[in-house]
Amino acid sequence: MKVAYRIGIRCLVLGIGLISCKQQDKTSPVKRNIEEAVFANGSVTQKEEYLLSANTDGFIQDITIEEGDSVRVNELLVRINSDASEAQLDEAQKVYSDARRNISSASPQLSQIKIQIGQVQEQVSLDKKNYDRYVQLRLLNSVSQLELEKAELQYKNSLSTLQALEKNLIEVRNTLQLNEERSLSQMRFLQIAKDYSLLKSERDGVVLNVYKKRGELIKKGEMIAKIGSGAIVLKMFVAEEDISKIALGQQAKIQLNTYPEEIFDATVTNILPAFDETEQSYVVEARLKNAPEKLFSGTQLQANILVINRRDGLVIPTSYLLKEKYVLLDNGQQKQIVVGNKNKEWVEVLSGLTEKDVIVAPK
Repeated sequence: MKVAYRIGIRCLVLGIGLISCKQQDKTSPVKRNIEEAVFANGSVTQKEEYLLSANTDGFIQDITIEEGDSVRVNELLVRINSDASEAQLDEAQKVYSDARRNISSASPQLSQIKIQIGQVQEQVSLDKKNYDRYVQLRLLNSVSQLELEKAELQYKNSLSTLQALEKNLIEVRNTLQLNEERSLSQMRFLQIAKDYSLLKSERDGVVLNVYKKRGELIKKGEMIAKIGSGAIVLKMFVAEEDISKIALGQQAKIQLNTYPEEIFDATVTNILPAFDETEQSYVVEARLKNAPEKLFSGTQLQANILVINRRDGLVIPTSYLLKEKYVLLDNGQQKQIVVGNKNKEWVEVLSGLTEKDVIVAPK
């Protein structure tokens, strides 16, 4: 932000009308109200302003907002062209649907293997009975050893075929399960990609700026709109040498560029701890007490933050001060005093003098 005024200018006001007083050879300390203010500039913002940015490359297919429009949370604001992603998503949904059918109880592949297993199980049962019968016949010497071995081999072969089919069923089921999981993952990925092309509002708010138009080419990360949300906040920039003087609850006088003839009261509500590298300042937030009926986000402002406000402070003319901490009494003696705030005209006396003392201007 380009600042209109130099940051860090401070003002010291020691009572109305004192500056016009003519200095005398002799004088006494007088009591006046003492105020010190820190200058800051900044702008009007909203507490939860955010930028609506593109999540993918493409063309702006539709944009439903204009500056000043109110938006609701999760309201669709911008649609980026996504014909390709929609076609891919449609294909992925079909693949996933087919994969789910292939892993279900009605799966053609699994059903075929199960039928084969059933047939081989019957054959195994028959071959087992035949083999057992040949074993008994051999004991009675009714069949030869060769015939028994053939019956045994037939039984083992059918059993081996059954075991191979059962193993194949497990492998095919695992493959189909993996395909179903992969197709689901791909479908979800494309669904997310499609959602990236649909930009919705994060919360209730007001459209502050719209940077793009329908039909424009846009790249991922480019700003499309700025949306304000939350309470109105004054964002002020304070110089490094002044930030230690700022405290929560301090009062400030605000001049808004949209209302140059008026002064508004505000209260400091937040002091951000981090130094703003862009502005080379610290950021202080404040709330207006008497906000105007129309207040626009982004309005530039100047502020005086009141950091000292003492009533009946004791002051003397600055020209009567010797060596920054002494004064000359009317009896000719020098007296050390404790000095507070000071400007070219007046200096605050924290201790060392009273209103009854008479001091002499140094020659």
